Amino acid sequence: MTLLGRVTRCVLAFLQISLISASTRAEPSDRASEMFRIDGLMKLCDVWSTVRFLDPRLMVRKIDWDGALVRAIPKVREARTSAERARAIDSMLAELSDPVTRVVMENMHQLGESMPPMFRWDGDVLVINIGPYADAVSEESELFIVESKIAPELAKARSVVFDLRTRNAETPGWILENVALVRERVEVAARRCAFHSGYAPQSGSMSGRYYSGLQVIASPSIEPAPSSTSVPARIVFIVGSDVPERVAALWRAGSAAIVSERPISGDNIARTRQIDLGGGWTAAVRVTETTVTGLAADAVVAPVAGDDRAMKSALALAREPAPLPARPARHETAAAPIAQNDAAYADMSSPELPYRLLALFRLWSVIDRFYPYKDLIGDWDAVLREFIPRFEQARDGKEYALAVMEVVARVEDGHSSAWGSTAIWDLIGVASVPIEVRRIEGRFIVTGKRELLPKDSSMAIGDEIVSIDGEAMADRISKLRKYLTASTEAARTANVLAHSIRGPRDSVAAIGVRGADGKTRTIKIARTRFSPIAKQGEVWRVLEGSIGYVDLTRLTIPQIDEMFVALNGTKAIIFDMRGYPKGTGWSIASRINTKNAPFGAIFRRRELSVLSPEEAYRSGFYFEQSLAKTEKPKYAGRTVMLIDDRAMSQAEQTGLWFEAANGTKFIGSNSAGANGDMTNLVLPGGINVSFTGQEVRHADGRQLQRIGLVPHIEVKPTVGGIRNGRDEVLEDAIAYLAH
Repeated sequence: MTLLGRVTRCVLAFLQISLISASTRAEPSDRASEMFRIDGLMKLCDVWSTVRFLDPRLMVRKIDWDGALVRAIPKVREARTSAERARAIDSMLAELSDPVTRVVMENMHQLGESMPPMFRWDGDVLVINIGPYADAVSEESELFIVESKIAPELAKARSVVFDLRTRNAETPGWILENVALVRERVEVAARRCAFHSGYAPQSGSMSGRYYSGLQVIASPSIEPAPSSTSVPARIVFIVGSDVPERVAALWRAGSAAIVSERPISGDNIARTRQIDLGGGWTAAVRVTETTVTGLAADAVVAPVAGDDRAMKSALALAREPAPLPARPARHETAAAPIAQNDAAYADMSSPELPYRLLALFRLWSVIDRFYPYKDLIGDWDAVLREFIPRFEQARDGKEYALAVMEVVARVEDGHSSAWGSTAIWDLIGVASVPIEVRRIEGRFIVTGKRELLPKDSSMAIGDEIVSIDGEAMADRISKLRKYLTASTEAARTANVLAHSIRGPRDSVAAIGVRGADGKTRTIKIARTRFSPIAKQGEVWRVLEGSIGYVDLTRLTIPQIDEMFVALNGTKAIIFDMRGYPKGTGWSIASRINTKNAPFGAIFRRRELSVLSPEEAYRSGFYFEQSLAKTEKPKYAGRTVMLIDDRAMSQAEQTGLWFEAANGTKFIGSNSAGANGDMTNLVLPGGINVSFTGQEVRHADGRQLQRIGLVPHIEVKPTVGGIRNGRDEVLEDAIAYLAH
């Protein structure tokens, strides 16, 4: 569905909601004005982001494209008609100083007007009105028969004039691809376009190796006509703002002349993408360019109302007997791409309205074009429509930052978060109570003590947290939930719980606790920086029944060989992956790969270019991630992995490798369902936003995101078990391996 179609659907939904809700009822004119403004800003966002990501010139020039948007936003907000809105958007495009990137009014054929002929004869000169004809037809399919009708006429022509002028956004140069025009092959200059393999991180470096660059595309040459086919002695093109590559090639070869109504140059050689602005207006955005220079019209004829002087000049050129001169091709050296990192505007603690909307447009556009799981997040266009008023109405830096967090939370991805703003830190806190709290049987239970928890604290494993700083846990979680996200409901609850015990630096938390005796008490604990869970016992050991146990949250790469030596001879190994590993999965997988599996997971990242339109969400760069090879002995016993919602990203990747290597079984509950190397963007106010950069699937193609690793045996801990010091998940794994 096109953006216009999706916008229309959202408009209808908005009208239905507005009619139902009496409390928000407005006068019809006010409601229509509101919808028109939001619709205009959505179109502005579409045009701005299309230029940002698809115009190759933005990759080689320093252009204040953010500033162009900021200056256009007030104009679009104030527009009351489609024409005013179109002019406002065109004012932004005008800052590119590009003759082909512009806003035009479509010259739609009106009922009752005479249909312009596809072709006509002016004496012995064939005139092919492909531009005006393309403007007039109502269905694009009507253009498919043009070439078959022209070919017989072209064979009879001594000279031909192609009128390529059109009020549509792109010159119909496609007509030249399948018509016989020359006796000798004519080379066509290559074109280049912007290319993005994933979204390159704007802050720091990430493991996904995402990048942006320029893609150079070879253009097919113009092949000579068969000897039995006659070709025109003279070809003349009347062009508009954009010149097809084949027209420029024929002109350079001395096989054609060009007439235009304004001066042209190599800047006019381009292809464009059309964006419907409504009301008959269309934005054309450059998506290709060439490095050809020296292009010029043989005749520049200023238009005069009622007098087609350009056609008269073209006909005169078509009848000249002298051959056209060959023009030497001149090529510039292709400019190298410049890193186009987005400005963070970190000094804007409370951005003005245009910069707030810049933030929304930037965030929305990046997710729209690059998020690999966009098909899982629902109606993303509706999110833009909903949040435009929210960003407009934000009164200060806090409301702005919280609005950003809400948009990020709509992605519902365990890698998605926002940080960096003072307002965000005020909400989520910079320090935490050094305990682990998990939802067990619907209650908020202390399941672990962190290393920085004072040894004399009366907090006990199994205690239930009922309040923090006088606020009931249920209320605290409800307040935070819309700002924090994850890929599954269990993982989201875990994320919210982890943030619920945070607070300001150097603060002391008053924690309401209900113990096993049912009595409630208050414990005061100083918040600290993050620290690991304090764990007892060896990182690996042999359990009863000749079963090995390995804590993957503590095992390091240098310890792998020693671990396998110690567990050699056991009949099975339990890998505990209830947390985050230390990069050991890759090496361990090679030591248990008894299946000799060639790869352990399938990856895909979104690729964006003019050749793979942003609408094709399932396109991209695919690869199978090979498993490491080893000459070291392989462990042949059975293996299981303990999992729950604390296993995310690299932990889940480890599970995929083990699953492919030897069919490792999973025991516990679903993992977090968020995998794929992260990337990030920056927003005004110095806000950083992260998200999953590429899709990861099981080696057999099954979906992982939003599902997680699924246990073969589902086991969840109980409050009673925790209070009695039992590890019920581990117990079930041992029982499973005992058989």
